[in-house]
Amino acid sequence: MKNFTFLGWLLGCVIVLFAISAPHSFASDGRLLRAEVFHDYLEGSIDQWLSGKGYVLQKDMRKRNVINFDISNEGLVIEAKSRAFALMQNEKVNLSEFSNIEIDWNVIKQPKGASYENGVRNEALMVIVFLGDERHPSGSALIPDSPYFIGIFLCSGNDQKNHPYTGKYFEKNGRYICVDDAESGKLITSRVDLLKAYRQFFDKEDGDNPGISGIAISLDTTKAEGGGQSAGVLREIRFYH
Repeated sequence: MKNFTFLGWLLGCVIVLFAISAPHSFASDGRLLRAEVFHDYLEGSIDQWLSGKGYVLQKDMRKRNVINFDISNEGLVIEAKSRAFALMQNEKVNLSEFSNIEIDWNVIKQPKGASYENGVRNEALMVIVFLGDERHPSGSALIPDSPYFIGIFLCSGNDQKNHPYTGKYFEKNGRYICVDDAESGKLITSRVDLLKAYRQFFDKEDGDNPGISGIAISLDTTKAEGGGQSAGVLREIRFYH
């Protein structure tokens, strides 16, 4: 009887510890459509590991003297060692239906002075979801056209949560929203009703479901103070319906 009681107590402790340390899944009552996992690295080149998942490294994301990759217990760490604009895109993420997205992540170091509210549109980590196949002008002859997209990032300074910010380009078809405040040393789970946001931000009808045509992971510290240094960690991205 004593052994049974001790084992029960031990199991309870393990469950409690796991509940405290693991990111909470808000959309667990929905149907999981796809999960992009960044905590299953085993060995070898991190660049090749990401390439094997379908990610194409672009801009400064290819430069190890500017962007450093590392693996922690939480997942993929992306560090900007100087001012950078970095992007890795995955066009193999295609979903004909969707509703919510969940992201397990955190910002270790925000770009100094970053604030969408104050016009310094920089961030340590952003998840961009492309919606539909119809492409719209970027507003620059040097920047390719793009489908509708929503960029999700963690708030800095006095950024307004869930406010649809626009950028210098893609004014018609691009919106950027901060969803949560980063927490020191702790992974957080952010949840966004993507389909609702798409219809609201781009003035679409209730029945309009464009599907997801790709995702990207990006960061921008080109206007940040302090040399543009930043760091963020990404563990998992999940899509639900």
